[in-house]
Parts: sequence; structure tokens; C-alpha cells
Amino acid sequence: MPFDTLTTYPKNRPYDAAIGAAKDITSFVACTIRPPCAPPVENVPKGDGHAVIVIPGFLTGDWATKGLIKWLKAVGYDAIGWGSGMNWGPTSSALERCETLLDEAAERTGRKVTLIGRSLGGLYARELAKDEPDKVVRVITLGTPVRFPIATPLSPVAQALAGNFDPEFVKRQPDLLRNPTMPVTAFYSRKDGIVPWRSCLVEEGPQAENIEIDSPHTIMGSNPVAMRIIAERLAT
Repeated sequence: MPFDTLTTYPKNRPYDAAIGAAKDITSFVACTIRPPCAPPVENVPKGDGHAVIVIPGFLTGDWATKGLIKWLKAVGYDAIGWGSGMNWGPTSSALERCETLLDEAAERTGRKVTLIGRSLGGLYARELAKDEPDKVVRVITLGTPVRFPIATPLSPVAQALAGNFDPEFVKRQPDLLRNPTMPVTAFYSRKDGIVPWRSCLVEEGPQAENIEIDSPHTIMGSNPVAMRIIAERLAT
């Protein structure tokens, strides 16, 4: 199944979708200029030093998650970004980069690793956790779609780049909704201007939960409520 069949532009609300996306991106610019106040590190559970890999979303890089990474380090985790520039989608090189990061982090620390993924990065995290369950302790996603096809304003861009996507990853589409075996926390927002919030809902169970926050899509990783809950989950 080609990736360009998994996304579609919201044709039933084309103008509203474009305006929603513009507002969401504007929120990101404003957040970059004046970041929100992160929860004080003394007010959240202290980290135990295990490795946390933060994977950026589609068309973004570590520059979009650097605030969360820096804060997680201050809390007490061995937090790192993916260090691979722009996320142009699930290319073979992007997926191999995530796998290498996980292998190196597990070997470096001798412990299981937490994977945090923003938007599309959350899909990488979920699928990697399914492939390497012995190396992953927890998966946290922020505005990550798991129910396809998704109606997103970014569909034209995704379709333009689809020829570069890893075909084996694309074939996983029927299995993307299945959760990894370790604890999974999925954040979503009804204010999401990029991904329909219902597309981000995972199948809840003893090991999987959905948490609603009040945040645009592009700045979920900088949302103080989400950050506090992330620290609480990591300490569990």
C-alpha cells in the first residue's frame, strides 16, 4: 500500500484546515520566540538517569524538541535527540538512524530506553519498540496518528515525498494501531491543527493510555502539563 493513500487533504473543510494549520504553525513560531515556562525540576519526580530518545515530527528536527530534551536532562535523564537533521518522513535512513540510536543508548547505559516521539516521530518510536521490546521500557507519543488514513493539511507534502519512504514501513499500515507490549502514553489535543485528534487515540488497556491536553499540535512537547505528566510517567 503506497504511503500517499494513507493521507488525504481535508476536502470537506479545505479552508478551515488551512487556517487551522496556519494557526498551529504560528503557535510554534511564538513558542520559539517566547517559550512557555517548563515545570520547575524540583516539582517533578527526579529522573533515574536512564536514556530517553526524543524523535522529532515530520518536517522538523531536534531544533523543535530541544526545549524538552534540555528539560529532561535537568530532571535527571540521559536525554538525546536524533541528531539527523530534518525528518523528511519514514525513509530507510531515518528508520535506521532510530534503530542505531536505540542500540547505542541501550549499550551505553546497560538499561532499557524510553522513546518519545513527536507526531510522525511517534510512529517511528512505536514500531521500533515492537521490533526491539527487550530494549525499550516505555513509549510516549505527542500528537501521533495511529489510525489511517488521516486527513491532514500536510497531505500534499507527504504525497510529494512518498516516493522516498521505506516500502517495508509502509506495508506496516494495517498493524500501526497495535500497541507495543510496554507501557504506552499517547497525548492528543482537540486544538490540533495538523492531525485530527481522533487519529491519535490508541487502543487503551492496562499498558496503554490516552491523555488529552490543551495544546496546538506543533508545541505539544513544550506544553507544561504534558511535560509534567511525562516526568511522572518516566518515574513510574
